Amino acid sequence: MIPKALINFIKFLEFLSPYLCMRFAAYLWTKPIKSNEKTKEKDISLTSENFFLKVKSINKIIKCYHWKGDGPKILLVHGWNGRATNMYKIIEKLSQNNFDVYAFDAPAHGGSRGGNTNLPEFISCIESVVSKLYPIHAILGHSLGGFASVYCAAKKIKLDKIILLCPVNNVFELFETFFNYTRLKEKTRNLMINYFIKKTGIIINSELSSEKLVKQIKSKILLIHDESDKQLSILDSKKIKKNVVNGTFFFTKGLGHSRLLMNDKVVEKIISFLKN
Repeated sequence: MIPKALINFIKFLEFLSPYLCMRFAAYLWTKPIKSNEKTKEKDISLTSENFFLKVKSINKIIKCYHWKGDGPKILLVHGWNGRATNMYKIIEKLSQNNFDVYAFDAPAHGGSRGGNTNLPEFISCIESVVSKLYPIHAILGHSLGGFASVYCAAKKIKLDKIILLCPVNNVFELFETFFNYTRLKEKTRNLMINYFIKKTGIIINSELSSEKLVKQIKSKILLIHDESDKQLSILDSKKIKKNVVNGTFFFTKGLGHSRLLMNDKVVEKIISFLKN
């Protein structure tokens, strides 16, 4: 969370200049927080074939991982503040079942350079990796990576299966949460929304949501969410569920937003879905 002193500075900056305040707020909004890798993450990284890929559309280089297998190709997409190796438990089981597993660290995450990034860059990374590896059997996306996966599947990328773990539903609501927390005024909020629309080319409004996009997807979808998730409410996934054309659903209890990635039952459900 943003420290109170920083919020007070934002309010002072807004008093001086709404535009400068917006640019500073936009900087904070697009700056992920990095954390130290766990031992198990380091271990799973050592078993991969690493390579770097230039994403031409954003002119950035990302770190990619490959756990080679003879089975179908699976692409894993981490969430905001995350990295590929957060999904070490899933990677282990996929590899044990001979899937050909790929993942990447989004810009400013994990082993990829940079200080700032945004949702459209996540989308561009997926598009570039899929273009290099095509065809891809399935994408697994967690949190913001889930929304980016849904967006790509709805707009451009053909997939047999999609796995969504605690996915972001409504992007505009993420902005609203940030605006309310920082107490930005309406003028500054509108400046920031318009800034990102101009910068990314994506219209940011209440229609930009997974629940709307899944209507366009005919691929099989596995949607998993935990009832005690405090970062993204399970109510979001229940909204998505209503519009999934061809779906399987698994709602858990007591795992939260991140521990769900390490849960044996969740991993078993993922493997079963991919095999059948």
